[in-house]
Amino acid sequence: PAITITDDGALLVSFMYTATTNLVAAASQSGNISQDKTELISTIITSLQLAMFVGIIFGVGLGASSTFFIKALLGKQQEIDINVLSAAVKYVRIRALGMPATVLIGVAQSACLGMKDTRSPLLVMVAAALVNLMGDFLLVGNPNAWLGGAAGAAWATVFSQYAALAMFINWLCSKPTESTQGKKSITTRGIL
Repeated sequence: PAITITDDGALLVSFMYTATTNLVAAASQSGNISQDKTELISTIITSLQLAMFVGIIFGVGLGASSTFFIKALLGKQQEIDINVLSAAVKYVRIRALGMPATVLIGVAQSACLGMKDTRSPLLVMVAAALVNLMGDFLLVGNPNAWLGGAAGAAWATVFSQYAALAMFINWLCSKPTESTQGKKSITTRGIL
């Protein structure tokens, strides 16, 4: 039930990803783009700011209501196993800490796609998956109740989300290399 709550809950904000892709694509059209790309940059920054706000609100709400949602998914059983409930609540609360990064990653990825850059999000997501895998190997087997088992898997996911966010922000803020400056298409590297 914990994974259902966090992953399906994240779908509630997917409208932001579609909106970001459309807004960034419109701002980056060759006829509308200025030399300094102010409209494009403004669109991306506004989308990221809104994503941060929504992600924080979503994370706080998810963490605060985790017990209620888990009990609702488990059904109206006479007796709910306290160990299952405890592990699930712990998992959701840890994953709730990563919700700001989750929403920001989705918006950053959508901004890249709006600028017709499919390679950058792919590279970031592959790197984040490797961080998650390494975190799983290191944490899941830990005997500590807050660092091992399901909690360890949740921490590994949160770490990978923030690693992906850092990679996206670095990519969007770093200057393009000489090989990417010569391209006629818009590059997302160094756009902010």
